[in-house]
Amino acid sequence: MIDIKTVTIVGAGNVASWFAFILAKNGFLINQIYSRSISNANELSAKYSAEPIDDIKKLSPNSDLYLFALKDDVYLEVLDELSIPLTFAVHTSGSNSKEILSRYSKRFGVVYPCQTISKTFSFNELVVPLCVEGNNSDSENILLNFATKLSDNVKILDEQQRFSLHLAAVFASNFTNAMYDIAFTILEEKKIHWEMLLPLLQCTLDKTKTMSPQQAQTGPAKRGDALILQRHIEQLPTKELEQIYQLLSDFIQKRNGK
Repeated sequence: MIDIKTVTIVGAGNVASWFAFILAKNGFLINQIYSRSISNANELSAKYSAEPIDDIKKLSPNSDLYLFALKDDVYLEVLDELSIPLTFAVHTSGSNSKEILSRYSKRFGVVYPCQTISKTFSFNELVVPLCVEGNNSDSENILLNFATKLSDNVKILDEQQRFSLHLAAVFASNFTNAMYDIAFTILEEKKIHWEMLLPLLQCTLDKTKTMSPQQAQTGPAKRGDALILQRHIEQLPTKELEQIYQLLSDFIQKRNGK
């Protein structure tokens, strides 16, 4: 079985930067880092003594693994510019098929981190779920061995499972953060500190560790308190926020038989 030791990273954004960090931390050699912006490639490469490139045709054939960490809508455009076959290619997307790599390598797959990642916020990488999928059992075993050196939380997920996990993550994280943004604005307008809500948010999250989210649901919609629901809607400054509040309240009531 191939033992991955050297990696080329295609991308220099948040996910690529995080992978570069944990790869170097765990003893992997980063050969090259590609970005369309040579300044971005230079900035990230300088941290890990890697070669920066801004032309995908300059990829070296000498890496054990080529890790593509790109925006979902540019994968095909970048891949179409490849001029060499790749030893082993993986992408990090939650919503792209592994098959987009099939033309470029006999070994290919996915290493998807189910985590919100930004360059300015750190977290314990060992608990991040790394979801792996290979084009065959041999590839999958190689990726399992690789991923377990980066995280203590590695799972094999097939394509449809990964797509569903990514969809669920959008609801659980991205949409939830949009609700935080609305709440933050409501508080800010009344000069109330955001920190007032943090114990509530933590308690809600903690409850979902021991019960289902539906069981953890509280609030006026769960109780069917029509007077409070109407009062809240009247407080909202825009029709758009009224519609969001009403839609979510209706959903909660239907889920709880109100």
